[in-house]
Amino acid sequence: MPNPQIQFPANFTTASAIAYTNADGSVQLVSADNPVPVTVTGGSIGSGGGSGLTDTQLRAAPVPVSLSSFAGVTDLQLRAAPVPVSVSATAGLTDTQLRAAPVAVSLSGFGGLTDVQLRAAPLPVSVSSTAGLTDTQLRATAVSSAPDSVVDAVRTNGTATSAAVLVSTVTTGFNGGSFHVTNAGTTCTITYEQSNDNVNWVALPVISLGAANATPALTTTVAGIYGYATAAAFVRARVSTYTSGTVAVTLAQKRQAPPVVGVSLAGGSSALGSVSITGAISGNTNSGTGYTDSTTALAASATFTGTGRSTASQYAYFHAIAYADQSGTLFVEQSLDSGATYQPILTQAVAAATPAQVALRVTGAYGAATLYRVRYVNGAAAQTTFRLSSAFTR
Repeated sequence: MPNPQIQFPANFTTASAIAYTNADGSVQLVSADNPVPVTVTGGSIGSGGGSGLTDTQLRAAPVPVSLSSFAGVTDLQLRAAPVPVSVSATAGLTDTQLRAAPVAVSLSGFGGLTDVQLRAAPLPVSVSSTAGLTDTQLRATAVSSAPDSVVDAVRTNGTATSAAVLVSTVTTGFNGGSFHVTNAGTTCTITYEQSNDNVNWVALPVISLGAANATPALTTTVAGIYGYATAAAFVRARVSTYTSGTVAVTLAQKRQAPPVVGVSLAGGSSALGSVSITGAISGNTNSGTGYTDSTTALAASATFTGTGRSTASQYAYFHAIAYADQSGTLFVEQSLDSGATYQPILTQAVAAATPAQVALRVTGAYGAATLYRVRYVNGAAAQTTFRLSSAFTR
């Protein structure tokens, strides 16, 4: 485009302007905030089709780069700008280069890409083929078809014919799992461990999933499936004592692990410890003591007074039931002085030929001095039928 019109020759300053055409046909002026876009197609930065492209040029603008090989690309060039990179092969790509910038990588194959490189940066990875992709690489970054990018029931196999590690893996996305010992060898011991730094290991309790009343263990010597739950970053199983044979283990990691670490009391002799109960208890601990207070019919306006019952056995409730063919009144009375005096603490009207039942919580100091009893006052007509009973319950 033409240079700006010069209106004041005395103040003339040489100037020029550059513009380029956008994809929609509009004209875009070049400025410090809008530099010329650069696209490299073929070869690589620093060699082949990208020969001569310096890191200063890369800094001039965010450069979408399409590469068929990373040969010759330095981490300095990757640092020059946040570079979206489309890769058809990863041969020659180092973890230092991956760290140089947050690199969104689209891969058609994992040839030459190690799990160390995958860990080098948080990489959103789009994979069209997983041929040659190991479970270690899958764990190195979130790559799966699951909604949250964690595959359930990931399995890792291991064998040993010496005192050595059988399986060792990260636990990202998993709450626990199980070690399936398919071959325990001959007089061999497997030790289970957990760690947060993959260097310093502590014991990992496991529990047999094939026993009704198993207790947690830190080692096993026989074949079986042993469940675990952990919040550590790594778990492993190793042969700590080896005699002979091939020891084989399959580790299955589960997104939702059952609470397997604990003590089962079902059908076994496992104990919770000593339980101390004060007071005299015989038979079932939920038992009570019942009494038949009277079955003798009362005359008109007569009164029956029951026996005072001690609370020394530490019962929780006192109950009473009355039935008569004539109306009357049922009382529950309490003594706090070993029966010297009683006070009514509950009163219940009893209709003719209608049962009445009462219950109240036992109060007062447990012992021989605190007594409960029933008392019944008949109405104006003589009874021909009368039933009165009471009971203590816990």
